[in-house]
Amino acid sequence: MRVLENQWYPVLESRELGHKLLGVERLGRQLAFWRTTDGLPHAHHDRCPHLGASLSSGKIINNHLVCPFHGFEFDRDGKCKHIPAIGRKGKISKAIAARHFPLREEFGFIWLWWGEESESYPELPYFNTLKVGWQYGTVVTEWPVHYTRAIENQLDVAHLAFVHRTTIGATGNSFVEGPYVEADEHGIKVWVTNSKDAGQRPRSPAELAETAATKEPGLRFLFPGVWLLNLSPRLKNFIAFVPINEQKTRYYLRVYHHISIPLIRQVFEFLMGISNRIILNQDKRVVLTQTPSNSLNAHQDRLIRSDRAVGQFRRLLARLLEAEAPSCQQKTIMNEGLNTSSIKDDALDR
Repeated sequence: MRVLENQWYPVLESRELGHKLLGVERLGRQLAFWRTTDGLPHAHHDRCPHLGASLSSGKIINNHLVCPFHGFEFDRDGKCKHIPAIGRKGKISKAIAARHFPLREEFGFIWLWWGEESESYPELPYFNTLKVGWQYGTVVTEWPVHYTRAIENQLDVAHLAFVHRTTIGATGNSFVEGPYVEADEHGIKVWVTNSKDAGQRPRSPAELAETAATKEPGLRFLFPGVWLLNLSPRLKNFIAFVPINEQKTRYYLRVYHHISIPLIRQVFEFLMGISNRIILNQDKRVVLTQTPSNSLNAHQDRLIRSDRAVGQFRRLLARLLEAEAPSCQQKTIMNEGLNTSSIKDDALDR
């Protein structure tokens, strides 16, 4: 699956990973998640390097991930620490290792580093405004769509009066004032106002920029896939778009608020959850019909002025993926070499 590399991806909410093994698909790969007794999360390729059994079907014993097939034991870094068939004193080939993925746990998410391991990593792609002092409730859903279409749907500022005409678009404000968009390799900021079409003259880019200078953006997006809707200073909607595979995207939709009284908070989050599900389902019915499924292949699309944020997303994503292309090709060659050498090492051990 083609996604940006050397990025932090939110792949699970913390509450989804208890103290049992969890096998899930993320970023086109089957992964096994687990926690050691200190509570720290770990992730490995869900495949035993011995004969390919699913590690997530095994057990956790003494802080080791144990394969259900032949009892191979792997530590948190994926190193094989014990092979019952060769005994405690048997020599274990370094080639028998489970692929390990660096993780961080913060802001109620488990974040997975998709790329080369390093001694230091960049900050998590998260919005500073949400880091302290907020409560939130989460709606989780999966759509059978490519992650590019899922993200673009939430950057599209012109569909409200049509797709959501019975909910948030009921005012019929179809005229898009702007949007004014600022973008770089980290993300996109969008300022927009929707109003009724009264034949008014659209404001110039300079006028839009002047207005934006005094206001918070209404929409924000950070690569590789988190989005923020600024409903008010004390109310935000947030989505983490998690690529499952080429045909499926998982949504973690949160409403952030400042209600601290437990009962009122629960009722508010429940009602907002119902509202957000209804609105998402209205989007889903249309997004499922879009072709091609991957918008980077949508060369026949003809974007208009109101699609500035969508256009910026496509350009930036294409540019970032293109910049990674040489290293991806080299990595494929290196991986093929590692696979070959692993076979040779195992043969020598036998």
